[in-house]
Amino acid sequence: MSVAELEAREVALEAPTGGLGREALYRLTHNPGALVGMIILGLIVLLAIFAPLIAPYSPTEQNLDALQGGCCPGPSAEHWFGLDELGRDELSRIAYGARYSLLIGIVSVTVGFVLGSILGAIAGFVGGGVDSLIMRIVDIWLAIPGFLMAIGIVALLGPGLNQIMIAIGIINVPIFARLLRGSVLGQRENDFVLAARSVGVRKRAILASHILPNAMSPVIVTATLALATAIIDAAGLGFLGLGPQDPATPEWGTMLTNTVRFLQTAPHLAIIPGLAIVITAISINLIGDGLREALDPKMQSR
Repeated sequence: MSVAELEAREVALEAPTGGLGREALYRLTHNPGALVGMIILGLIVLLAIFAPLIAPYSPTEQNLDALQGGCCPGPSAEHWFGLDELGRDELSRIAYGARYSLLIGIVSVTVGFVLGSILGAIAGFVGGGVDSLIMRIVDIWLAIPGFLMAIGIVALLGPGLNQIMIAIGIINVPIFARLLRGSVLGQRENDFVLAARSVGVRKRAILASHILPNAMSPVIVTATLALATAIIDAAGLGFLGLGPQDPATPEWGTMLTNTVRFLQTAPHLAIIPGLAIVITAISINLIGDGLREALDPKMQSR
C-alpha cells in the first residue's frame, strides 16, 4: 500500500468536525458563564412573551385605595413587588416592561448593525478615497459621546420609543462600521480571495460570498454586547423623561423617572426596575463573552 493510500485512509477515519459553526456552538453551550446568561435571558424573554399570563394585574390598572398614607406599599403576598405611587402592581409592570426593553434593544442594535456594516464593508473593500472619506466621517461621529448624541437626537425628533430606537441605532453605526472595515481589510488579501480574483469572480460576489462570511464573527459578538448597552441607554433616556410620554407605559427606564422622591419611603420603586435592567444587561454580556470565546480561535486555548 502506498503512502498516499495510507494518508487517505487516516483522513477517512477521522471524525468529521461538523464545521466551524457547529464547533463554535459546542464551545458556547459548554461555557458555564454563557449557559447562565442564556438561562437568565431565556427566562426574561419568556416573561416578556407570556406577560399577559404571568402578570397578576393590568400594568396600567390603578388602585389608589391600596395606598397607605399617600405612599407606596412594599412587597407583600398579594403584590410580590409592591405597588407604585398610583397603586399599580410593580410585578405586572416589570413583566410588560421586558417587552419594551428587549424590543428597543433588538431594533436599535439591528439599525446600527445594518447601517454600520454597509459603511464598513464599502470602506474596507473599495479602499482609497472612499475609505478615507467614510472613516473621517466615522472619526467625527465617534468623537461625540454616544449618550449625549442620543439625547440630542431624541430632543430633535421628540420623545418617544421610536425616537429612542433611532437614536441608539445611530450612535452604534460608527462602532460597527469601524469594526467591520478592519475585519474586511484583514480578509481582503487572503489566499482564497486572491484565488477568486484570479479566476475572474466579480468583486461584489467576492465581497458577499468570500469576505463578509469570514469577517462577520467579531461584528456579531459586538452586536451581542451592544444589545446590553442599548437596553441601558434606553433606560437612561427614559429616566430623563425622553421615553414614552404616557407615564402609564411600563418601560423600565420610564418606571425610574419619578422614583427619586420615593427613595426614603418606597425604595422598591427604584430597586426592582434597576435590578431588572442590571440582570438583563449582565445576562447578555455573559452570552457575548461566551460567544467571543467560541468564535475567536486565539481564545480557545485559554
